[in-house]
Amino acid sequence: MASHGDWKDETICQSSGEIHAPRYFKEFEDFAEALGKAPGELILRDVLTKEMYDRYKDEKTALGVTFDKCIKGGIDKARLGEKWNVGKVGVLFGDAECVTKYPDLMHPVIVARHGNPHLPHPPPNLEGSQLMDQSIIDEKYVISTRVRTGRSISGFPLPPSISADQRKELEGIVTGALQTLTGEMSGDYYPLAGSTTYAAKPIGIDKETEERLIKDHFLFQEPDEPMLLSWRMERDWPHARGIYHNNDKTALVWVNEEDHLRIISMQQGHDIRAVFDRFAALVRAVETACKSVGRELEISPMYGNILSCPSNCGTGLRASMMIKIPLASAQPNFKQWCADRKLQARGSSGFASGAKDDGIRDVSNVDRMGKDEVTLVNEMIKGVADLIAWEKQLEAAAK
Repeated sequence: MASHGDWKDETICQSSGEIHAPRYFKEFEDFAEALGKAPGELILRDVLTKEMYDRYKDEKTALGVTFDKCIKGGIDKARLGEKWNVGKVGVLFGDAECVTKYPDLMHPVIVARHGNPHLPHPPPNLEGSQLMDQSIIDEKYVISTRVRTGRSISGFPLPPSISADQRKELEGIVTGALQTLTGEMSGDYYPLAGSTTYAAKPIGIDKETEERLIKDHFLFQEPDEPMLLSWRMERDWPHARGIYHNNDKTALVWVNEEDHLRIISMQQGHDIRAVFDRFAALVRAVETACKSVGRELEISPMYGNILSCPSNCGTGLRASMMIKIPLASAQPNFKQWCADRKLQARGSSGFASGAKDDGIRDVSNVDRMGKDEVTLVNEMIKGVADLIAWEKQLEAAAK
């Protein structure tokens, strides 16, 4: 059994080869009242109907993922309230086929989450030469720059449902692929402390190294967030999870956290072209290496990359700069100013950190779907340049 505060889930996998995809509910009425009264923003509440549930409740994907598995976190939020913050969607995918197996729910959920994006999603664009000139950004205000995405490998359930054996197999495929990287990308794989699934490091890294990587924002930590728990992504922790990074720690790949892969390029300063070019090279290298062992990536002709959360489908791309804007960030219209420009500003500790008062903000693109990678990065570049210009105006007015 898994539990955290008022939340608990007594379902288990009977063997290391069994995926996690229970039938949680007998009928729509089991949760209908709670869902209808769910507080705050919850797309599942607005879309799911009894007719839809009755149509899909006995269905499974080819890999065995149930409809209940996909909606479990949304029902948990409805029952436990907003404190159980699984996000605004209330749906995750147990595997990529869920998108087409349960289309009457998944299509409107995806469209609602992405603000009615232009579909089909455009082909990828990783041409750094098409980025805006970064010289429009005053580098004195920029601490660091980061671009990340996720990728899913075909033939496996996604992290909400993947079995222990499949997770280990996926780790083997990915680490084998990453070990072929050369030049600037050359590095090593570091399984989490206590992981016993990677032969080259059979007990994982030491706890001290792991804690330092977490503290320096290179590595994810043990899941205690509602979203990860509701969809049971903590199962078999810490086995078959880890991080690959190059020697400079500017190219990183997370393995088997919320997605099969999280691909990250980052460095100090404002050189978005260097960060994006490295990101593009890392994405291409991972894709090529996976194909070399007969694996494709999960890419939908309609929605782009399919990842665990509908929020990240499409490009999965989040391009961000950590910038110092104490005056602008204190303005009452700051959040709306950012929203009007398709930007999100997080506190310096990241998601759900509740923007700190240090004046440092991690500013990124909001959109993920309906636009290609270059377009989204350019929205971030232009937005950051405008934000810094606003900060300068406020500085001048304060003198």
